[in-house]
Amino acid sequence: MVSFKRAVASFLKGHKRTAVFAITTRCNCKCYMCDMHRREPQQISLEDARRVLDFLAKNGFLIAYFTGGEPTLHPNVVEIVDHANKLGLVATMTTNGSVGKDLLTELKEAGLYLLSVSLDHWDPSVCEKIRNHRDIMAKQVETLKYLNEIGLKTYALSFLNSFLVEDGVERLVEYANNVVGVPFGFCYPTTSDINTYRLGSSLSDNEINGKLRKSVETILKLKKSGCEIANLATYIEDIINLEDDRTPNFYCKGGEDVVYIDWLGDVYPCFLKAKLFNILEGEKSSFQRNVRCNDCLINCFREPSLLPQILSSPGLLAKEVYYSYSTRKIYR
Repeated sequence: MVSFKRAVASFLKGHKRTAVFAITTRCNCKCYMCDMHRREPQQISLEDARRVLDFLAKNGFLIAYFTGGEPTLHPNVVEIVDHANKLGLVATMTTNGSVGKDLLTELKEAGLYLLSVSLDHWDPSVCEKIRNHRDIMAKQVETLKYLNEIGLKTYALSFLNSFLVEDGVERLVEYANNVVGVPFGFCYPTTSDINTYRLGSSLSDNEINGKLRKSVETILKLKKSGCEIANLATYIEDIINLEDDRTPNFYCKGGEDVVYIDWLGDVYPCFLKAKLFNILEGEKSSFQRNVRCNDCLINCFREPSLLPQILSSPGLLAKEVYYSYSTRKIYR
């Protein structure tokens, strides 16, 4: 596994980019906030995945974040992670939690740095409604606890769904932190049907304008009180800042320092914008420049955008270090 010191050394040498890399559309859940399971099952070959990772290593990327679909369903996921690790890329991944223990151990041995596990609610019946997968919550909790046992960095990743914002996020934060023993992180709800990544928002306008805002404010308060919240404090603040038309702590650099790459090798600025180029077809790379985007609040792109901006803002760095102390075990 790429060590924290090695990652810092790469960062200081100018490797600051992040790739959100969807290696398969296959999934064994039918989540009501995601439309990926409706796509024709596709996946990138091992050879092409290695070519994409080689490209990332040569173009100043630090982090390869593997997603899907369900990335652990890719038959070569261990080899893909191993290649990323050997190239010096920090390999991270999200799973729906249905993955078996043997594969988890193999991923750790291959060099996976961090694995976030979906956990949408504290009520098993609600989790099944959201994921349409029998006993999914029990599998997710077992996965999270096993990752703690084998020493692979992890946290519970929760989509801010209708049930959660209605019932209150405090209980899920407490459940993740105190019962399961892992930090809590959230995904901000977004609708996406412009390119190959398909998401469906599950919140009504009333929830977006009221309960969702309250949930974000609660998460920020819990973060500042010392609860283990994986999201950046400055990002959580920016959700509120942008809703109130205030200047954000930092801007999204999607298309410049953060990109989405799909199983075809197509490169996009994010889930909401058109293709830039294709890595596998020999097209000339055309990263955007001087991006200062506030078009959405998708944390997959906005949070890693902090990396290329943080060294030029000592105040921003100090604030994030101070409020992220409780979750330092994720990053080190």
